[in-house]
Amino acid sequence: MDPDNTYQDDRRAFLRKGAVLAVATTPAHFLLSACTTPGHFDADDGRIAATIRTGDAWDYDELNGYNRERVAQIRYVAERGDPPALRVEVKGRPLSGLRSGQVEDHAAPWVVKQDAVYDFENRYDPPLPLLPARLEPGASETWQSMVKHDEKDRALRWHVQIEALGIERVNVPAGSFDALPVRRTIRFEHPDFFRTLSERTETLWFVPEVRRWVKREWRGQYLQKMRPDAPTLREDWIVWELTRFTAA
Repeated sequence: MDPDNTYQDDRRAFLRKGAVLAVATTPAHFLLSACTTPGHFDADDGRIAATIRTGDAWDYDELNGYNRERVAQIRYVAERGDPPALRVEVKGRPLSGLRSGQVEDHAAPWVVKQDAVYDFENRYDPPLPLLPARLEPGASETWQSMVKHDEKDRALRWHVQIEALGIERVNVPAGSFDALPVRRTIRFEHPDFFRTLSERTETLWFVPEVRRWVKREWRGQYLQKMRPDAPTLREDWIVWELTRFTAA
């Protein structure tokens, strides 16, 4: 089999699924499943599938990746679509920094200015993309930013490598989807002075018809300063899985 042809076939099949589902005949509230009717995604503009609308909402289970225990239920509601601003609602005791009342603010679709998906609420300057500009396998980007958790704190360095992997079938409570996994490798300064060589690896499974990711997970590791013989320490392993998408 010609690998180039396979790549193009996978890409075309994935892009065809990128329609906006909120048409006049579609109920405003629905649970996505594998039988969702695909539409058309303009292959010349990868960002179009990432565009959201005011009123769109996504519900997720937050899981402890080490034991698969559900620790919280997370809901994002788009208070603004251009550029996106998502209000966070939380039930339970999340391991992440997500709390009710927070806003995930974007400079453009999926270019994040502020979020709380890790252990702190982060403000990025300049904003950092979650997805590559080209939503297709093989796309790769490198970004750098300075991050603050509080205005009075010193800005900390972040370096992010983004890589879109091969199209993958992923199963979550909301259904089974063809997704584009995007891996982000983050090397950063942690506010804890005694941490060094901090690194996180996360993956987002982006699905065009959901206009967002249906699954996302991250985990990290670090060393302790002034303890050269100490073992590598692990951070939490956090997983979000889509349970429902509500189109505006």
